[in-house]
Amino acid sequence: MALPLYYNWRNLFVRKLSTMLTFAVVAVIVLVLAVLLSFAAGIRASLASSGSRSNIMVLKPGATAESTSIILPDEISKLVQAPHVARGGDGRPLVSEELCVQTSIPRSTDGTLANVAVRGVAPVAFDVHREVRLIEGRRFDDGALEVIVGKAARDRYANLQIGGEVPLGKLSNRTYRVVGVFEAGGGALESEIWAGLTSIRDSFDRRFSSSAVLALDDAVRADETIAAINGPSIQLEARRESDYYIELSRKTREIVLLTSILIGIMSIGAVFAVANTMYASVDGRRREIAMLRTIGFSRGAILTAFLIESMLICVVACAAGIGGSLLLSGSRQDFLSDTTWTVLAYELRITGDIVVSALGLAVVVGAVGALAPALRASRIRVIEALRKA
Repeated sequence: MALPLYYNWRNLFVRKLSTMLTFAVVAVIVLVLAVLLSFAAGIRASLASSGSRSNIMVLKPGATAESTSIILPDEISKLVQAPHVARGGDGRPLVSEELCVQTSIPRSTDGTLANVAVRGVAPVAFDVHREVRLIEGRRFDDGALEVIVGKAARDRYANLQIGGEVPLGKLSNRTYRVVGVFEAGGGALESEIWAGLTSIRDSFDRRFSSSAVLALDDAVRADETIAAINGPSIQLEARRESDYYIELSRKTREIVLLTSILIGIMSIGAVFAVANTMYASVDGRRREIAMLRTIGFSRGAILTAFLIESMLICVVACAAGIGGSLLLSGSRQDFLSDTTWTVLAYELRITGDIVVSALGLAVVVGAVGALAPALRASRIRVIEALRKA
């Protein structure tokens, strides 16, 4: 015979202070876990939608990202020799030579500076990066001091609306005007500013490129193109564009791992908090437990009752933690990559998997923390407890 659920719920309010402290500890852990996982989900979603398996990203051998890559003009010219490079309507190979630099722009929320990527591209880039689509304004004129900005950058950083002005250049002494806004399927390019390759080279005094992106006429044969570029005739480092962005997302895994260790330590503390609360409950209810045993409730029923009480605390705390995290869901944040040294705008997302993970953590904390006190309660000697009472 099991004890009614109302009995468990009522006993949670007998020792309000210890119950509320345990509730708060578990709720904070759940909140931290949910925000951490939503951060990872947002970064992965942004980078996973970046790049195309039909494009090849080319960097200097040994470079970890575009920010550390230097490709000279004569090396770029060799890329047109690679097999399976697509050609445009004019018959020219779709090879986008690109220069990636950085500039500091204040965030629109609090005015703090963010290191935003500025990409210098030629007109062919719009044929290579097929996901890039202008949604406001017009394209920049090649050679003019004009830029177009990604949708995420426009929403996150100051003065990036159409008509706004952005100081760029080696000494930030050239003012570029925003003439358009583009989207790129929610990918990383939406966090960037694009301008003419010639203008950016002149403004930053750079006579080289950071990368080149090649569009393929046959994505299935990408390995042949990669092997040719990596080979002795060209001697650059090539990979699928989508694989390049997946590689960038690996840094978030390290952050998630380190933070998960912290959450694990906090969870151990929560287990002790639950155990202290339940031990205090057992010690204060020895006579009550003895009476329950006397009227026919088994040891198993007593053990189950204390486990349920612990679970109620943790599940309600989990709901509160998830509720707090939902207030952040959908908000735009940015993440500074120590690989590219530029910020990536992303959206915090509380998904069903995150809710399940948080609930699982709360249940484990509640079960482990309550097990020893529940066993103790189930083993109370009835006669001895009634005599001491």
